Amino acid sequence: MAISAIRSAMEAVDDRVPATMVDARVRADRVDMRVRHLTENREGQSGPLRVVGQSLEWRQVLRKATQVARTDTTVFLQGESGTGKEVLARFIQHASPRKNGPFVAINCAALPDQLFESELFGYERGAFTGAQQAKAGQIELASTGVLFLDEVSELSPMAQAKLLRVLQEREFRRLGGTRLVKANVRVIAASNRDLRQAVSDGSFREDLFYRLQVFDIRIPPLRERRGDIPLLTDAFLLEFERSSGCSSGGLTPDARAALVDHDWPGNVRELHNALERAIILCDGELITAEHLSLQVSSVVAPRRLPRLSDVERRTIEQVLSESEGNKSKAARRLGITRTQLYCRLRKHGLDTARSPDKG
Repeated sequence: MAISAIRSAMEAVDDRVPATMVDARVRADRVDMRVRHLTENREGQSGPLRVVGQSLEWRQVLRKATQVARTDTTVFLQGESGTGKEVLARFIQHASPRKNGPFVAINCAALPDQLFESELFGYERGAFTGAQQAKAGQIELASTGVLFLDEVSELSPMAQAKLLRVLQEREFRRLGGTRLVKANVRVIAASNRDLRQAVSDGSFREDLFYRLQVFDIRIPPLRERRGDIPLLTDAFLLEFERSSGCSSGGLTPDARAALVDHDWPGNVRELHNALERAIILCDGELITAEHLSLQVSSVVAPRRLPRLSDVERRTIEQVLSESEGNKSKAARRLGITRTQLYCRLRKHGLDTARSPDKG
């Protein structure tokens, strides 16, 4: 009799679970399965095609990337140099309907201002001295695929204005041409700078900022995802062995400890370079801490603390996710009113990137 009563009570509780919560869980599970499928498909790749990591921080990045991949939404990736912004951009393309299209990357910081227009839009024959024949620009070359604008914050004001027009109109003219060409590309932009701060100090156009930062993803530095260092280490060593024939007998315990303890100011790129040097120096033997040649400063530098606004933004994102988009519930958990929550959502640009209010 008691067992029957308990079973009935449990069934009653299950019946009271809102269908929307069940649907949200199903959708979340589908996204997680999609992430696993995509990362497993990339395990045999190397260089910018490979995605490695199992930490919570990295899984959250891949989850957002997978969710936005199925759309044609413009994506902005923010992260320090060497964190893997191009790797994530290629991951997004691979998970999208444009996966069979070209991936064209432009380093905006290395592109001279006077060449920006001809490089991006192309030119017609005779458009300028030396233009002996017509040439397609990077936008045309990326047609049906992805145009990756790395270090977009380094564009000059003139270049920013020209890029803004393309994003607004989705068409352009070659230099010296009269025919309008459709821009059938998905734009993924990236920077190691805080674009909001760049807008505040006047070095970046506010209207272009809102065109680029439709869906933003912050890529954490390696020091915030130390749990991925052993996985990345093994992946890089295997990559070196396949590509160059260099091999090692593995790593000594002190070498592995040194890798995890290092702060990696150059992030994943620095780790890659340190291991490539070490596998050459070890000459097939065990890699030691000495082979890694990690520079340890004699002066203990203060650990850079995160900005208060960044902490607040990440906290709101996490609580909203855990509350399945229910803003009333999120506000209660944060200890603020719904009005205060809405103000903070607008402040951090989270109000347009989320689904309609669920309560």
